[in-house]
Amino acid sequence: MNKITFDKFDFSKFRDNPVVTDSKIAEFYSICGDNVYLLPRGEKAKSFEQIEALCSWFLSKNLSKDGTIVAVGGGSIGDTVGFAASIYKRGVNVLHVPTTLIAQVDSSIGGKTAIDLDGVKNAVGSYHFGDTLIDFDFLKTLDDAQRLSGLGEIIKYAMLDAQVAKLFFEGKGLNDVIYACVNCKQSICNADPYCNGERNKLNFGHTIGHALELSYGIPHGVAVANGIYYETLLASQLGKCDKAYADKWMGTVAAKFKIYPLTKDVLQLTLHDKKNADGKVCFMLPSSFERFYLTLEKIEEILLND
Repeated sequence: MNKITFDKFDFSKFRDNPVVTDSKIAEFYSICGDNVYLLPRGEKAKSFEQIEALCSWFLSKNLSKDGTIVAVGGGSIGDTVGFAASIYKRGVNVLHVPTTLIAQVDSSIGGKTAIDLDGVKNAVGSYHFGDTLIDFDFLKTLDDAQRLSGLGEIIKYAMLDAQVAKLFFEGKGLNDVIYACVNCKQSICNADPYCNGERNKLNFGHTIGHALELSYGIPHGVAVANGIYYETLLASQLGKCDKAYADKWMGTVAAKFKIYPLTKDVLQLTLHDKKNADGKVCFMLPSSFERFYLTLEKIEEILLND
């Protein structure tokens, strides 16, 4: 699980490696050639159909066990390519080149891969640890919506890590904030690579966040920010954090993001969360960020009648 940073990504250095990206990124950065495979953009990439086609392409390219696949793109590209790399010949090397803010601060680090199944986000996946090449030049091309999405995960890290919070509230440069987020995640993943303990805290905001993402079709980071808002409210109502703490972080989210309404249908989707056990929904609630289980009825009672 290494973190690699370059001053500028140079596609010519990787022409001999299979490169997987999408059409928009390929066109924008002139990534072309026989060794380039284009996946659909966004969540459409994350399916068994795409995995089968991608692995067939690896086979057609005679990709060997010691080969390296270069995944250039956002979180969906990284998730899909990482999963394909984990199962092709029982695992080949992968180099992640995240092109979005949210991928740079979060999804490209730590080795989690996943695809969607039957409308459930990240229902099938694996752990497959690769390297990450972070090039800040990619961020110059992002629009405001993509930057906002990345901010959702940054706020999560600010709640988890004092150094990230300090840089965030002081308004330090984005590059410094990204480094701090990556170092935070890398440290947590190194200590608990397979999510048996401390790493679970990285799921904060994602239980409700994933449900909102599927319900409203909103970007992942926007959904996570909303999940942070509601899960912090939940923690406050349960006495897991004090009101001042909850007001600070809920106010931080509400100042940057539209807050989407919760409904019974949205909360019903939390029953599919991978962390759940014994028919109860699992949350990583602040400020301890330890696992906490609630029935769906209790969640509805607190959040729908607040």
